[in-house]
Amino acid sequence: MIIHRDCFVKLAYRLQLASGRYVRGSAAEPEVLTYVAGYKELLPSLENRLLGMKPGERAEFVIPAAEAFGSRQPELLQEYSRRRFPVEAELRPGMAVIPSPCAIEIAYPYTVVEVREDVVLLDQNHPLAGEDLHYEVEILEVRAATPEELAPLQSCDTCGEEGASCQT
Repeated sequence: MIIHRDCFVKLAYRLQLASGRYVRGSAAEPEVLTYVAGYKELLPSLENRLLGMKPGERAEFVIPAAEAFGSRQPELLQEYSRRRFPVEAELRPGMAVIPSPCAIEIAYPYTVVEVREDVVLLDQNHPLAGEDLHYEVEILEVRAATPEELAPLQSCDTCGEEGASCQT
């Protein structure tokens, strides 16, 4: 069976940056990932490259930054009041943080760029923005997804509700 919509997929992979730093997996051991194809559980450009592959197949490819998390945007460097962080927090450049309270849902932590007496400069870019993603994958398993695996992923065509919660 090849990877297509509604397939359960299990794969082993390594993800590196151009610098050679591993983001997922390591030189010694890959990371294992499972997903159901066709439901936006993966980066779209990654999922598209996996379509049509079958168990036992291996591939290496690079997803350019533009197809991954985009380029770094300087306007996403923002100053936050130091009061938005616990008094006891020892903020340091490079640290991942989530300011509180926050009016929007944050999908990933921001990175501390600079700490001043009453202001913290945060980088709101995705941590992988501006990076080409170097993948090495091996497909371990491909099979039809079970109804139980599909239920939470599917949405109702009538109301748009996800999963089995729709009562129409």
